[in-house]
Amino acid sequence: MKVFFGGSFDPVHLGHLLVARDVLEELKVEEIVFIPAYQAPLKEPHKANPMDRLYMLKLAIEGVEGFSVSSVEIDKKGISYTVDTAQELSQELKEKPTFLIGADSALNLHLWKDPSKLVKLARFVIIDRASKGKEVKAYLKERFPELKEDEDYIILGVRRVDISSTEIRRRVKEGKSIKWLVPESVEEYIINRALYR
Repeated sequence: MKVFFGGSFDPVHLGHLLVARDVLEELKVEEIVFIPAYQAPLKEPHKANPMDRLYMLKLAIEGVEGFSVSSVEIDKKGISYTVDTAQELSQELKEKPTFLIGADSALNLHLWKDPSKLVKLARFVIIDRASKGKEVKAYLKERFPELKEDEDYIILGVRRVDISSTEIRRRVKEGKSIKWLVPESVEEYIINRALYR
């Protein structure tokens, strides 16, 4: 099974990579596929352009077994809706694609485009970082009663890594170091391209 990990990745950081590795090992999946959004619907415009974010992801996972990057949403341009990507992937894979999402995103599923269609098209691995598992279960039971745990979704507790892309962008702007927050190759790229200044 492949698990698709969508997001802004503006920029990708070690928190993203550690969560992905935990899922890879915990669930023994064959591959984690990172999908950077062209433009995430519930966020303000990204600070780095799509090609820079795509390239940083490629640098970050270079030589890592079980990790890959897909440009499916960037190639489409426009706002990246998970339901459209799920539709495309389900036709390609001939099965339901599985998406990796955080507990906070899961609790907002009703705000996503066409949520009832999305939950029919896809499965979810929901990352529980702040012990929100019970809350997520109650929410899904109420909003999407047709979903079955362990079949349509699983809730997975992983390590808590307190790093955010927002913090990284702020540190760069303030001239502070981002060493140990992002892979070295990504740090070099950000510096060389003068991103987030």
